[in-house]
Amino acid sequence: MNRQALQALIVGAILLAGSAGAKEVNLGTGETYRQGDLTVTCGQSATDAPTPMTLNDCQYWDDFSKKCLFEKTTYVYQTLECVEECQYWDKFSSTCHYQTKCTFYPPQRSFVRTTCEKFDDFNKTCEKMKESRIGH
Repeated sequence: MNRQALQALIVGAILLAGSAGAKEVNLGTGETYRQGDLTVTCGQSATDAPTPMTLNDCQYWDDFSKKCLFEKTTYVYQTLECVEECQYWDKFSSTCHYQTKCTFYPPQRSFVRTTCEKFDDFNKTCEKMKESRIGH
């Protein structure tokens, strides 16, 4: 076999072997693909919407059982902070009857915090909610 034919045969074998095992996988942000010991996770690109950092802390602790009864969540984005916490706690039943809520709006780079403005102690329900804007 001449030299050029041998080179062509080797190049053809390499190309055929290289494309035979090729696989295309499309992942969305946060999705993970695993095959054998290979793990690929699609991260957030610079053009994706910003997301606040989340911090959890125990708001109500039981010293007797050494357990957290209710955990509050603090959302932080740049200099903004919004806290989801128990606004109406029942000490007798160790139950949260109303928890504040934070919603983040990426385009405005701000939070809206929902609280209970008027709480019915007898029925343990919020009768009137209030939304407050945190941010720009």
